[in-house]
Amino acid sequence: MTGLNRLRQRRCVRLVALVLVLTLVAGCQEGLAQVGIPLAYGATGLCLALLVSPTPTAAVVGFVVGCVLGAAVYNNSLKR
Repeated sequence: MTGLNRLRQRRCVRLVALVLVLTLVAGCQEGLAQVGIPLAYGATGLCLALLVSPTPTAAVVGFVVGCVLGAAVYNNSLKR
């Protein structure tokens, strides 16, 4: 039973750390779009790649391609 409690404690610590990071990032709105847009595209690319081929290599490639596409979208949104 102690192994299960340790696992729950680790999950709780990770959840608290994630909530703290997300809370602090919300205060830094200056660069949030610059990082957030590529990461959102990266997460989408990751999900799509895993749907097509559920392997670690596909996950990495999907994430990287999504981030590059997101960076291009962000960069293009600056042009007027």
